[in-house]
Amino acid sequence: MKHIKRSLRVLGGLAVVVGVSSVLGSNYVRSEALNGFGSAATGGLGGEVVQVRSTKALKYELCRSYSFGRCNDNSPREIQVAGTIDFTGTEGQGEGQGCQYGRACSAPYKSESLLLIDGNDAHCDGKEKTLVGFDRAGKHPLEIGSNKTVIGVGPSATIKGKGLRLNGVSNVVIRNLTISDINQGMIFAGDAIAIARADLVWIDHNRFHNIGRQMIAGGLGPTTNITISWNDFDGSDTYSSYCNGEHYWNLLFLGVPQTITIANNYFHEISGRAPHIDGAQAIIHLLNNYFRNTNAQQSGGFFHAVDAGPSVQVLIEGNYFDNIETPVKTGSGHIFGLLGKSSRTVQNVCLTVLGRRCIENIASPVPRINGFRLDEAVVQSFGALPRSSIPLPFPADAVSAVITARAGPGHLESR
Repeated sequence: MKHIKRSLRVLGGLAVVVGVSSVLGSNYVRSEALNGFGSAATGGLGGEVVQVRSTKALKYELCRSYSFGRCNDNSPREIQVAGTIDFTGTEGQGEGQGCQYGRACSAPYKSESLLLIDGNDAHCDGKEKTLVGFDRAGKHPLEIGSNKTVIGVGPSATIKGKGLRLNGVSNVVIRNLTISDINQGMIFAGDAIAIARADLVWIDHNRFHNIGRQMIAGGLGPTTNITISWNDFDGSDTYSSYCNGEHYWNLLFLGVPQTITIANNYFHEISGRAPHIDGAQAIIHLLNNYFRNTNAQQSGGFFHAVDAGPSVQVLIEGNYFDNIETPVKTGSGHIFGLLGKSSRTVQNVCLTVLGRRCIENIASPVPRINGFRLDEAVVQSFGALPRSSIPLPFPADAVSAVITARAGPGHLESR
């Protein structure tokens, strides 16, 4: 572990914005600033700066002290991750009751397995139960204390084989990392980032790949003031629920209450839960994300993006759904999302309540299953929030170029 006297100004490398800035004009650079519900997050700003290269050092610096098994390290600290830190095999192999959960796949694809949580778990009911093996490291995530920044050095910094957990903490920033290979193909054997009873979180410019369960999961109490921005959710996988090489388990949010901004992310080669949201008192802003399915015919129409429970309120603006069978599932909760050109009447509602226009989404081709709705109650809910919590999206026709050029690690700008 190397202690550093001062933080690097731009750990991820300041990428030159050529072409992309011309798409959006002079305001483009400012568009990557932290915004939305998590805009007040500072993480470990002003605290000690350390650089880690080993599993032991990373675990220690994320949380130096515990009380009754929970992290109580609240000291501000910036943890810089250098190189690949691989936890695979470091805690041995485990075995537990489970089943083959999805379809029976044939080569080149592989079937997913499910590890039962406990004896009361009913996920394998009606299926043949069997012992399934898993890597223990993936089941035991790294605990992060409050007031921490975890940031990758350069474009290839990676945490492999183990995820991160934010449990009962506040003010955490996670940037410029690849988190990958956590019990690939094994449901309930590890998430990339798990959030429970947490407030003020910024997850930015990361890549998620080969995760057994969720790339980001939120639940068990409040999940508030969260911004998830400029991430690459890479669902390409030999294991898949529908034997199509596309990951189904992506973003799951079940907390009560929830205030989450999901902005400028790249979702590709995935077949669902992008995101799945449930629970009372959930307010979600989904803007300027690029949803891309390059394999629509092979996926057989299973791919959906937004899947919201009955009490959830989602404002959907400026997103581009590229070859997506179902951008918004029908029957999803309270949805306000414009698809194509909008009427003056609708925009008058946005102007009156939000003080600005609502930005239209694009879906190409026009979806056969269309769950977009114009529930004005959503606009009213957002109108009661501080304007700083509701960033203005750029036009959806610029999304594909901007997001593919800038999402994921290696594209940080100075802050």
